[in-house]
Amino acid sequence: MTTEVQQREKFLAYDGDCPMCRSTVAMLIRAKLVRPEQARSNHDLSPDDFETAYTAGMRNELVVIDPETREVRKGTDGLLWIVRDNTGNNLLVRLLALPGFRDLVRWGYQIISYNRRIISPPGHQIVCDCEPQVTTPRRLSLVVPVLLMTAVLLALFGASVFHGVELGDAVSGAWFMELAAGTSWLTLTIAAAALLAPGKRLDYVAHLTVTMLIGALVLLPASVLGFFLPREAAIGLVGLSLLVSFWLMFRMQKWRVKALAIPHGWLWAWTAALWIGAGATTYWYFWRDAL
Repeated sequence: MTTEVQQREKFLAYDGDCPMCRSTVAMLIRAKLVRPEQARSNHDLSPDDFETAYTAGMRNELVVIDPETREVRKGTDGLLWIVRDNTGNNLLVRLLALPGFRDLVRWGYQIISYNRRIISPPGHQIVCDCEPQVTTPRRLSLVVPVLLMTAVLLALFGASVFHGVELGDAVSGAWFMELAAGTSWLTLTIAAAALLAPGKRLDYVAHLTVTMLIGALVLLPASVLGFFLPREAAIGLVGLSLLVSFWLMFRMQKWRVKALAIPHGWLWAWTAALWIGAGATTYWYFWRDAL
């Protein structure tokens, strides 16, 4: 039973329909930064507390409420507020609260929080009281940096493959991989703009981009080791990495198509675009002059 003291303590209100939010709160509790009784999902709030949290912007960021004073802080400001009480204002908390650091942490958190349905989608499309209020700039704040990170990782993989498997120089390999992956991404982006409902076009591109990043991260060990392994070992590692990357991305796209509530055919369109893009780039690079 909640004691009177606990009822007067600050508590953290969060989106209980978000898998990432639930796991993050669980991590905060395990790290003893937030106590279990201080964490409450939107489903567990009293009507008054829900109204306070909702008005403060719980749809977009977590909210911390002081029930005694009714003061409210959201996002990283709220999180630092409650963690400071629970940890005694340690050095790390003081560092993160400094101007500059605080702004950087807030910016990164908001990218994740506003795009949490993309980063960690539920098993099906939901519309609830905590649905983020996403705008095009907010969505692009995720898509653009993720796309840039993916481009760097893919260029590194292509350079490593061409060097390790002796297909050509590293620069050619980097451009080859960018073209192979970029062709499929651009094709699906154009298809989404033409065929999907306006409210789902950019969301689909965001899901697609996150999937590509995860697939590229799987290739990272091969990207590094390919520069040093013997040719035969490099070929085996590259082949295994590509298979694991494709399998993981396929599973992610299957899950994300369902969460976005678009036809299942988009999964097979993704598969076809990926293989056709890779095949067309391979033909263009290796065999165009032989035919």
